[in-house]
Amino acid sequence: MYRVLITDDEKIEREGIKFLLAQEEGEYEIHEAANGRQALNVLRSEEIDFLLTDIKMPHMDGLELASKVREEYPNLPIVIFSGYSDFAFAQEAMRYGVKDYVLKPVDPDTFHTTIGKVKAELQSIRSKKQKEEKGKNFLLQYFLQTYLYSGNEEVLKKAGEILDESNWEQWHCAILIESDKAFFDNVPDNIDEELMQGLHRNFFYLNLNTRQSVLFFSDVYCDYQLVAKHLYDILKQNHSASFHLAVSSRFEGHEALPEIMSQLEQTMEEKFYHPDVHVFNNEASDSQPVNAETQDSRLMEKISEDISRKDVEQLKKHFECLVKKYENDTRFSAMYVKFVFSNVIQELFQENQFSEERKLDHEVERLYSCTNLKQILAITQENIKEYEEFLERSMSDSRDEVASVKNYIYQHYAEDLSLETLAEKVYLSSGYLSFIFKKETGMNLNRFIRVVRMEKAKELLCNSNMKVAQVSEQVGIPNVSYFCRSFREYYGSSPESYRKGTGEEDENTGSHKE
Repeated sequence: MYRVLITDDEKIEREGIKFLLAQEEGEYEIHEAANGRQALNVLRSEEIDFLLTDIKMPHMDGLELASKVREEYPNLPIVIFSGYSDFAFAQEAMRYGVKDYVLKPVDPDTFHTTIGKVKAELQSIRSKKQKEEKGKNFLLQYFLQTYLYSGNEEVLKKAGEILDESNWEQWHCAILIESDKAFFDNVPDNIDEELMQGLHRNFFYLNLNTRQSVLFFSDVYCDYQLVAKHLYDILKQNHSASFHLAVSSRFEGHEALPEIMSQLEQTMEEKFYHPDVHVFNNEASDSQPVNAETQDSRLMEKISEDISRKDVEQLKKHFECLVKKYENDTRFSAMYVKFVFSNVIQELFQENQFSEERKLDHEVERLYSCTNLKQILAITQENIKEYEEFLERSMSDSRDEVASVKNYIYQHYAEDLSLETLAEKVYLSSGYLSFIFKKETGMNLNRFIRVVRMEKAKELLCNSNMKVAQVSEQVGIPNVSYFCRSFREYYGSSPESYRKGTGEEDENTGSHKE
């Protein structure tokens, strides 16, 4: 990708240059300016790889622009276009480091040759920079790893002299990744880029050995337990190895790093006792920046449970907790807020049938393109609404299952009935059965079972000589005291009074409590 700035006061000329660029190999992100002043504003707000400019323009001509650009951006390649073939212009332009001087009207072959030279120079600069960064990063990792295990301040002092690097002063949390095999021996060199892309977050990546790597994060206001859970999901999805992650407590300054490393390794020992748990943290010493009851990881657990149970009402309530938190607290970075709400969308897409109707990548990309909280909330709420409508549509295909459950209750009300048992009878999840039953009948399953039992109890009391205890057992409520209390709450009188007829008036006058 090449980011190009075309500067010319004539729009038709800019369109011509854009047309010629479109014929060149590679991808181009094109920015435009009508004069030198506008061009400088673009350069100061955008990253530009090279500048194509006319000479004769109002407010600030191409030569003055080239002079100012060379002062502020000494390595930026500049190509000047002009209808003036005066050699003096060319000489003046070359003084400012202009790479080429192309006459108008522009010959396509000349343009192709010129752009080829610029791209070759840019590639050379990029390759050199990558080598320098790679070497610098290698040295940084070497010194940092030595310091983590030795605590020797002289190591960081030497690193500072060589690298002029102080990023470690900005780190506030670390996450240790441990694999069950020599995963990091065979992992691609760009594993850090893969994880950054998945998390949509920056971090410093340090490989410790064949089985361990550690990530250092700088965001102060962030629930790193949630970040670690998302990181685990990415690793599990993309790689076959088994992983465990340990989250450090918050820290300030490089002095804490050796202690943090020791803490992480000690926390990781928890996997010996809890091999099925994959994310651990040092809760005792972890001072969270927000109230523990409203931590993002805990709210996300509740939201995940709501979705698995198809409980849209609870989902909306817990989502509203997230909304209130971020509407009232502006300390969190925009990227972290996007990360949190993208997790809500990803939880929604765990429902396979729903994910077939809408594409997860597209929705997450939309969310990360947002420029304010209002847009983020709107996209997330839109997906929740779509999910609710999806459940409504799927419910129309589930009326037979609801009818089957109702018939089963009518036939087996005397037995010990539970949501899980009934769900198994119709091969549905308990959460989904609860959702469709409430939608179809207007009451939840437990209440429906109670209604059936109370109606049957009334029938037995009126049409048999059974004792109250026998009636209680016959309708599936072995606890007589509980049965009597439920009967009174439902009909407004005790079973004995109802049988004698003294409760009939209560029922007919509206004290029936359903």
